[in-house]
Amino acid sequence: MIADKTFGQAIREARLAKGMSMGQLAAKVERSTASVRRWERDEGRPAETVVQRLVEVLDLGDDEYAPVHPNVPSAAVEPEPSVSGATRATAQAPADTTGIPSVSPAKPANWFDRLRDPNQPWLGYIRAGLTIVVLLALGWVLIWALAGLTGALGDIWESLWSGAG
Repeated sequence: MIADKTFGQAIREARLAKGMSMGQLAAKVERSTASVRRWERDEGRPAETVVQRLVEVLDLGDDEYAPVHPNVPSAAVEPEPSVSGATRATAQAPADTTGIPSVSPAKPANWFDRLRDPNQPWLGYIRAGLTIVVLLALGWVLIWALAGLTGALGDIWESLWSGAG
């Protein structure tokens, strides 16, 4: 049933039915391939003007347009591009104020992903501290290895001269 499709599923199915690649669709709506990929994964939504271009490019009818309609809950709405085709704003637009609950992003899967969570900037201090500890440990290992290498080279040097005398 078409109404059960998410925004991303509707866009993907329509794109594939037209035989278009993500890059081709992105060029036709003047957005990046990464944006199309995010839309198809339901990780974000384009601005309404871009949705209108998608409907035109993909020839979506009324039934097929339902998942793309703005009344469907969405993750994040992308802002309009500031310069057509060249530079695009990467910040997300404010949340939808229509009373429809927005989809919250999934929680990070493991501890390493949690350290990269942009919603918790204090984790940057932990990352910096861990980086410093690792660099100090690597520096200590490098100095230890160089000391061992110079000791071995000194032994070789001495054995060459002691054998000649």
